[in-house]
Amino acid sequence: MPSRNQGSKLDAMAYIICQIPGIIFFYFRTNKLVRFIILVFLLVFYCEFLHYYFVLLMCKWPTLPHQQAEGTIGGMKSPPLKAMIIADTHILGWREGHWLDRIRREWMMEKSFQASMTIHNPQVVFMLGDLLDEGKWCSSKEFNFHVKRFKKMFKVPSGTDVYTVAGNHDIGFHYMISDYNRRRFDKAFSTSPVQMVHIDGVTFVLLNSMAMEGDGCNLCSQAINDLEDISWELKCAKGISEGKEMPAVCNGFNKFKYSQPILLQHFPMYRPSDANCTVPDAAPLDEKYIPFREKWDCLSQEASKQLFEWINPRLIISGHTHHGCYVLHNEVTPEWTVSSFSWRNKKNPSFLLAVITGKNFEVSQCYLPNEYTIFSLYITGILIILISLLFPRRQPTVIYDEDTKLH
Repeated sequence: MPSRNQGSKLDAMAYIICQIPGIIFFYFRTNKLVRFIILVFLLVFYCEFLHYYFVLLMCKWPTLPHQQAEGTIGGMKSPPLKAMIIADTHILGWREGHWLDRIRREWMMEKSFQASMTIHNPQVVFMLGDLLDEGKWCSSKEFNFHVKRFKKMFKVPSGTDVYTVAGNHDIGFHYMISDYNRRRFDKAFSTSPVQMVHIDGVTFVLLNSMAMEGDGCNLCSQAINDLEDISWELKCAKGISEGKEMPAVCNGFNKFKYSQPILLQHFPMYRPSDANCTVPDAAPLDEKYIPFREKWDCLSQEASKQLFEWINPRLIISGHTHHGCYVLHNEVTPEWTVSSFSWRNKKNPSFLLAVITGKNFEVSQCYLPNEYTIFSLYITGILIILISLLFPRRQPTVIYDEDTKLH
């Protein structure tokens, strides 16, 4: 048992702790400097932390119709796969942008991403290229430093998978890609020019858009060979699932339950422009009608046609343009283009949340806090703080009991 002396110390500590709120409130009322410090702290805490959570709490996972909400894995019913998709984070290097701009934008991206991880807790995150702004130029030392920064900012909790595709800022447009730059990116982010992955009964094909140039280069040849193999794998899996007799070539492929694939890439499929994009974060009017350049702003018509024939995707998700878009190809296949995740490229950045089963899917857009709103909150908060400092100082009040005598 504690001694009487120890008990007295504990009582004294408890008393002091209980007095702290009262002391703070006393100085808040009577001391303008203390009031100023507390109010500024609360303003910064809200704008740089709580506001991100309040905004992202308003974004909900899309829902599938009840009869479509469950898929099957190994004959057992399973809930839909929950995926988050972001693109064009453009982590700044040392050549472009001001250091203050870099610190500010990266803080906002990190807080938004980590808040979404806490609130939405996706099973998988897809990052659709242009993760780095200067990956195509930087030295190995710079590249490794930027990759380390990126992975710290976009760290995911245990149990969440991450898949990445390369963008033109990561390794360069086709004309400037070197084997060294491409391989260091693939190694750093555990990716490849073409890959097919199966997650909870859902099939995804991830593609390096710059490999679809079609000029017979080593990168392009490798990608075409991989796509042809994937095309055969998908045809074999589909035929087997339909009970058809398949050619001998199918014996050489891994067996998996067929699911019409989802195509993920950096460049959008060919489209003339963003003129038909009507989502809230679509390109502004002065950019909407600018014609797209094939192999620069989007894939070529030829490459797009090949992908439709080889992959036959049920959904396409892309990035690159920095603006949101939803289009329907051939009146059948939807494509979502996700806007940039960075305030440096977009005043209202966004990302996608998707719930997916082997046969169905639903996609919704989520918006990050608006930079102008945060600035407005700061201005409003500062004005309120300044006004509060104009209030006269509250003098402490002394109350005497009846037995108190003044001499």
